[in-house]
Amino acid sequence: MLKERIEFLSKRKQISRKDLVEGLVTQAHFANILAERYPLPEDLAESIAERLGVSSSYLLRTAVQDEQTLARAEAIFVQMSVPASAIPEETVHALDDRDDSLTVELTTALMKAVYYQQLNDAAAHEYIHISYLNFYLEKYGRPDDIQLPRPLTKALLFYKIQYYRSKQAYVDVLTHVTRLSALTEPGSELWLSIQNIQIEAYIHTRQYEDAKRTFEQTMKHVYDQRLFHRLSGLYVAYSGYCFTMGLLQEALSALSMAEANLVYAGNQGDLVTAIANNRIVMLTMSGELDQAQAEIERFESLLQGETNETQQAMKPLLLVYRCEVASARKSWGMLAQSVDQLLSCAVTEDQRMNAVFYQSQLALAHGEQDTFITQALTCLSYFESVQQPLRLESLYEGLAVVSEDQRRYKEAAGYYRKLVYLLRRTK
Repeated sequence: MLKERIEFLSKRKQISRKDLVEGLVTQAHFANILAERYPLPEDLAESIAERLGVSSSYLLRTAVQDEQTLARAEAIFVQMSVPASAIPEETVHALDDRDDSLTVELTTALMKAVYYQQLNDAAAHEYIHISYLNFYLEKYGRPDDIQLPRPLTKALLFYKIQYYRSKQAYVDVLTHVTRLSALTEPGSELWLSIQNIQIEAYIHTRQYEDAKRTFEQTMKHVYDQRLFHRLSGLYVAYSGYCFTMGLLQEALSALSMAEANLVYAGNQGDLVTAIANNRIVMLTMSGELDQAQAEIERFESLLQGETNETQQAMKPLLLVYRCEVASARKSWGMLAQSVDQLLSCAVTEDQRMNAVFYQSQLALAHGEQDTFITQALTCLSYFESVQQPLRLESLYEGLAVVSEDQRRYKEAAGYYRKLVYLLRRTK
């Protein structure tokens, strides 16, 4: 770990290995120290630390992994592995970004990155990566290839799980969640959260029997241990399984059970949003557009009791729902109005790209082919990066048809091939 920390500090200070040890020790001997063949002497640590602008203990204690240090790292991981909405902002700010132990420091950075990702704080998320995490992820980014202290391994796996969930890469989610589950105490709050993610991953990778088995086993544990505060989250996950299996009414019943058990939940706000989201999406995708519209209005009325800040944060999501229903109904005037509102308040890339997608569908409906192509290509790479099948299906089909209509047959054939591949992979 000392080698990685010194490389990071040298890169930040823009000082070469040669200049770093000039007049202090030979490069060969220093290489042996970094390879842990020899210890780092205190006097040498002081001289190098001065050149790097840090304290000597920041180098001498880099690799420390005593019981107290590991306990500190574990406490940070446990504290930050709950939903971001349950973590006070001052708690996150109170965590020092720098620590003599790289295990503690890197664990903190990974969990802060997860926190910023959940809050959609793109600026903070990008800054922590550019200024710190990108370097260490390059070194330690494959937790199956390198032996790291247990708390740091768990933090890295948790980070990877959230990263791959954001990219809809559920094969990778399942790989990392299985590893993290093996490092987690059965029955703990983290273990229960992991079971929810595992159900989600099984559904997306079409391992439906495993999804149902995991749900039933986890539900049994919840009832045996009377952990009723986890019921709503489990029913939300189960609703996804039912809907994927084509059982719409069972999925909606599961969401009703999730709503009925909200009285036990500690994070009711997150769960109310998840329940409303699943219900609206399921009804819209099933063509039950009147019911979907009613649920959107119901969700809006529920938000009236929340703070202005919460209402403003949820406004883009509600507009995406409205756009989806309007698009499904081919109500182009209503869609145009909702898209304009969405563009004016979108704060995340996902929201902005959804707005551009709806603009492309409006252009296509009005026969504005060149405008459609421009807007479709603007959002296509994003939806390819997050692997969103429904958006990609519409974009590939539209681009193929328009390209063919404009006698750009090679491009049309390319989009048709992508469409066929997508349909084979998702149906």
